[in-house]
Amino acid sequence: MSLPVRHVRGRLRLMLSRSAIAALSQLFAPFVAVGWEVVRTEKLAAPEPLEFHRIELRKEAHTADLHAIAFSTKRHGFAVMDDPHDAFTLATASKKRGALAAVNGGYFHPDRRPLGLVVRQGREIHGLERARLLSGLLVATPKRTALLRVGEFKAGSNISEALQAGPFLVDDGRAVAGLDAVRPAARTVVLGDGSDRFALLISSPVTLAELGAILAAPKTVPAFRVVRALNLDGGSSTGMWVAGEPGFYRRELRSVRNFLGIVPR
Repeated sequence: MSLPVRHVRGRLRLMLSRSAIAALSQLFAPFVAVGWEVVRTEKLAAPEPLEFHRIELRKEAHTADLHAIAFSTKRHGFAVMDDPHDAFTLATASKKRGALAAVNGGYFHPDRRPLGLVVRQGREIHGLERARLLSGLLVATPKRTALLRVGEFKAGSNISEALQAGPFLVDDGRAVAGLDAVRPAARTVVLGDGSDRFALLISSPVTLAELGAILAAPKTVPAFRVVRALNLDGGSSTGMWVAGEPGFYRRELRSVRNFLGIVPR
């Protein structure tokens, strides 16, 4: 006896294990991620010499936007701003630290304990962790700032700022394979050009696979070649603040453990 199509689909869903579904999503990720195009780029006000842009994207009937603020480590650096007692918002923490721009930071437990390595002004707040999600680090020393894979990282007393997160969305200028292509969410990302230029970026809801492909495409971010892109905490944690008049504040929707700012050297 044949079954109605809806019953067949129901049985197929039951037969597929979670691992099989994950494998299928990875298989089709490259096809899901393509198709976005930049339709408009707008330069926004920001403290000089930082470069702040809004990038509008379209894919068929869908739209998305990115906000990216770029700088050179020759004149500015990263600062981790820790908030263990939920005393600050992104804006108030940034103003207290003297940041010119900032985003929400890394992952944390429900009780606000950080996930992964966190170093602030040379003091280790939380140690390195080995987990699939925590595959990369932003690390700053007096001489160098870099986005590193965990296997490339070497601990040392010269580390001034560090934040562990993941996954990598772009590596060596190419979108990383196997990223989730199913769940769209707001995103927060750190970009590096392989030299001295970095950027902080937030996006409206897209999947990790889509954002990896978008950032790996040439000229998505004006005058910035994305060599590596590291995903930070996203979803309702996503926020960005930029100093100035009128300034910019895409407020985080929930309290977060730490923030990542851009500060003068």
